[in-house]
Amino acid sequence: MLSNMAIIRMNEIRKLKPEQREARLKQYRRELMDLRAMLSAGGSIDNPGKIKAIRKTIARLITVKNESSSN
Repeated sequence: MLSNMAIIRMNEIRKLKPEQREARLKQYRRELMDLRAMLSAGGSIDNPGKIKAIRKTIARLITVKNESSSN
């Protein structure tokens, strides 16, 4: 799981190969889904800001993906 993985920045995302970006995107989406499921089940998470950070990282990954597909 990505719980130890740091949120990645745009320049780091651009350095990744397209298949690596897709893999990271799937991992972050899975973690976001797990966190949301935990919250909806009545649990609590250590860092509530983590959901926002993961959402931003997913948006960054999608942005780079769209940039590369339009070129």
